[in-house]
Amino acid sequence: MVKRLLIFGYPLLEVSTAWALIIWLGFGWTFVIYVAGMPIGWIVFKQAGRRALDAAHRQEVPPAKLTFRMLAGVLFMIPGLWTDVLALLCLVPYLQQRMLAPFANVTSSPGNMNWRMSSWGQGSEVIEGVVIHENDDPFDSGSIER
Repeated sequence: MVKRLLIFGYPLLEVSTAWALIIWLGFGWTFVIYVAGMPIGWIVFKQAGRRALDAAHRQEVPPAKLTFRMLAGVLFMIPGLWTDVLALLCLVPYLQQRMLAPFANVTSSPGNMNWRMSSWGQGSEVIEGVVIHENDDPFDSGSIER
């Protein structure tokens, strides 16, 4: 039900909003409103992407603000009034904190990951061998006929 609402309801909402704006403001202003978000989104996405790339070069985890800015940039680039409203909401710091609250206990520091990977090699042995499955016929080599 939710998928149907998203697939059919969102375009219907956008079309009805565009129609109402055309009646209220006229076609020209409605067109400007719908098209103005695309370059704004590109600029927001590009700046957030560069900052995230700089953080990655310093081997740091990019802050969550950059994730929300990138999401806002993508939403701005999608033509539509409601995607622009969602993009603006993604840029509000209070709402960012509220959306991140369920993930507060998740750690994603690179040092933590390096510790996990280095601990795998300590005190472990590699045993070489052949795996034999129960259903395998040990005498069947495939090319040799009996």
